[in-house]
Amino acid sequence: MLLIIRRRLENKLPEFNYISYSKIAIVVLIDWAITIACSVFAPDFFAPLIVLPIVASAVFDDSLSNVFSLYLVIITSLCYDYSIYMVLCYITMILFGNLLTGFFRRTENIQKLYALIMLFAINTMVSVIFYYFNYIELNLSILVYGIVSGLLACLITICTLPALGLMVEKEQVIVYDAFLDPDFSLCNEIRKFSYIEYQHAKRISALSRKCAKAINANEGLAACGAFYYRLGKIEGEPMIDNAIRIANNHCFPNDVIQIISEYGGIVSLPSTKESAIVHMVDSVVTKVELFDSDSMSSSWNQNMVIYQTINELSQKGFYDNSGLTMNQFLVIREILANEDILA
Repeated sequence: MLLIIRRRLENKLPEFNYISYSKIAIVVLIDWAITIACSVFAPDFFAPLIVLPIVASAVFDDSLSNVFSLYLVIITSLCYDYSIYMVLCYITMILFGNLLTGFFRRTENIQKLYALIMLFAINTMVSVIFYYFNYIELNLSILVYGIVSGLLACLITICTLPALGLMVEKEQVIVYDAFLDPDFSLCNEIRKFSYIEYQHAKRISALSRKCAKAINANEGLAACGAFYYRLGKIEGEPMIDNAIRIANNHCFPNDVIQIISEYGGIVSLPSTKESAIVHMVDSVVTKVELFDSDSMSSSWNQNMVIYQTINELSQKGFYDNSGLTMNQFLVIREILANEDILA
């Protein structure tokens, strides 16, 4: 708990995983259930506790997953009076499990398959090796116990991680939509401050969502970041500092605050695809809005302004660190060129 509090104060939490305290509670309860079940039913040295940091990684970063898992092992060791070799065995499992969490976060199925094979092999070997250190004996039944423990670790991982991953994604969508609700207090403040600014925010939010969907980026993040992109205008200069302060006061997710902090590329350039999308959309919409509706009556005029604006920004290197590929950049440019911005 102290680590979570400290990370939040330092603004270092991977916020999309920390949105819901209920989600943290669910994962903690799952880890506790695995620990208790293993301590009661598993033979000595053959509890698949290697899965504890892997399950915890659904809501915690690596260090918090590691600390929480070690805490569970130490508490269980004290309660059940484990031998020193058993304690070392399970601590070794936790450390290896923590190393494997990065592989399970990857989107490539082949990487996850390799991680499962490593999970099975490490769990089996660590259990057998420390059993031998403690009893100075080995037989076929011990190897069978190790194999069963390894298979159980893989089964727990396969069953829990996808479900927890879906829970994280669903939570993200719910949270971003909550901040975009017209009745949300900050939405009302923007509307009261300036209805023109509110219309601009809605316009770039909708366009950013559409562009993000086209390149498989995070739609909710792009829409939310775009809506509050010019949040600092409510209190004026220094705009970015004021925007970050307001966002923090309203408990915005860190990824949204990151986009807000990269407003206009003034302090730092866009560092993510979603931030690059928001910057492009805001630049284009702002430029088009500067012209009157008669000037933009021709689609050729609008296209010329859009192409010129986006190409200039790209040539200046605004999106070099965002991770956007050239193909994605062209897709976004075409969407904006074919949109009726002032509609």
